[in-house]
Amino acid sequence: MEPDFKEQLSKYRDDINRIDKGIVDYLNERAKIVLEVKRLKKKNNLPLYDARREEELLNNVVEYNKGPLYTENIIAIFESILRNVQILERGENL
Repeated sequence: MEPDFKEQLSKYRDDINRIDKGIVDYLNERAKIVLEVKRLKKKNNLPLYDARREEELLNNVVEYNKGPLYTENIIAIFESILRNVQILERGENL
């Protein structure tokens, strides 16, 4: 292996680590906001789950996707995010 290869690989891995940290930070920021929405809905006696909002959110992320990830991948990722935040909401006593 050429030294240039190792250097470039290391740079790519550093970039991936930086991006992964940003993703984690944004997911936690998003979760905090979702918990605030839950508090607001609970205070106003509204149901937590809103199927129309979930559909709107998924439509939005599909529209935001410019690739190279496939639309189906983006949908699967965000469905996982939604399910995991719902688990957080159920565990949070507000």
